[in-house]
Amino acid sequence: MSRLNRYLIVMVTKILLLCQFAGITVFSTIEFFEHMDKFTSSLEQMGFAILYLCLKIPYYFNLILPLAFLISILILIILMIRSNEVVIIRTSGISTFTFMKPILCLSLVLVVLSFILSEWAIPFTSSAAERVYQVKIKKEEAFVYFKNDKIWFKRGNTVANIDFYDAKKDVIKGLTVLELTPSYAITKRIDAREGVWAGGEWVFSDVIERTFNNEGIASKEGYKELKGLIKEPPAVFKIVEKNPEEMSYKELKRYISRLQRSGHDVRRYLVDLHSKISFPFINLVMVLAGFSVGLRYAKTKHISKGVFTGILVGILYWFCHTVSLALGYKEIFPPLFAAWLANFLFVSLGVIGIVTLRT
Repeated sequence: MSRLNRYLIVMVTKILLLCQFAGITVFSTIEFFEHMDKFTSSLEQMGFAILYLCLKIPYYFNLILPLAFLISILILIILMIRSNEVVIIRTSGISTFTFMKPILCLSLVLVVLSFILSEWAIPFTSSAAERVYQVKIKKEEAFVYFKNDKIWFKRGNTVANIDFYDAKKDVIKGLTVLELTPSYAITKRIDAREGVWAGGEWVFSDVIERTFNNEGIASKEGYKELKGLIKEPPAVFKIVEKNPEEMSYKELKRYISRLQRSGHDVRRYLVDLHSKISFPFINLVMVLAGFSVGLRYAKTKHISKGVFTGILVGILYWFCHTVSLALGYKEIFPPLFAAWLANFLFVSLGVIGIVTLRT
């Protein structure tokens, strides 16, 4: 490895770590103040709050990595412009691609790191953080469990199961509630096709209620809409049913297969699945964006300009990516296209920007 390559990698890594530290600190501070009333209610709660915030660090690290990397590249370029190092590189006959090559290699390392975090670390830490928050901090006991592809829970002499819980929309599909005697004989069974969380309670549609006696079915009633079948809030089910954003690629793929077997719509989840592959490659996109923008500031010496430009480009990227995903969720864009559109768009703009640079 040449001295120039080593210098570029070391400098970008140092600035990147500083940006990551600053970003994680900001996110953790916002999270703390958002739940400050719960976190500071007692010394024990404060301890659980610190544990919760520590478990969120891998998620924050991966979330802000592309933006921090872009800002790091822009700051490095401005520092090199300030010390006339870019002029020396240009007059030495070093091409823009050669200049970029070590940073491109570093971006590939970050792509792999991001995928490893999202595949193994983040699903575990996010699930643990959610459990700490719901069970230890909010004191919502985990009486719900997942078995045989269904969510089961029990309250007194009532046992219920849910075929499918949509953690994104807070929608229950396929609820069965059984009321039992002390000897575990069924006295009542209620089946509901779908339930939505509205106004602080569950509202179920297409409900059938059956009562039983020693001879079998005593009565059968049908309701178009019924409230109050269960009292458990959505947060209780989220302890066992992960949000797709917190799943690994393999977990989400298995989850989608289970939903398909049950006949549920999986289009929005396919968008999330493809996004888990496209997201790590944002780090590669940011190299092209950083160099195509940064090298145009041939006379600037203000680091703040690089930070501001990086944030602006990052916001523009996230806006395009979010809109693209939203159109995928609405079935306007195909899932694969929706997940990769922003990457392809910014790669194209980055390549055009670098090719048109004045050397």
